[in-house]
Amino acid sequence: MWKGKLLPERRPVHEEIHYRLYDGRTGQLLSFSSTNSFNAIVADILATQREHPNARIVGAQVNGPAYT
Repeated sequence: MWKGKLLPERRPVHEEIHYRLYDGRTGQLLSFSSTNSFNAIVADILATQREHPNARIVGAQVNGPAYT
């Protein structure tokens, strides 16, 4: 329930999430991957942040494999 309303039934989703991480200031591609795990995405964001401490990290979901 949320604010007195019943939420729709949720099922696990087993689809690949294709994404790229950029520096929002320079447009430089910092990282990319495909995964079905939000934990993996968060871990990649944190690792990218450590590797590029001055970057403004921006994520973009893409429709196909992120490496193309």
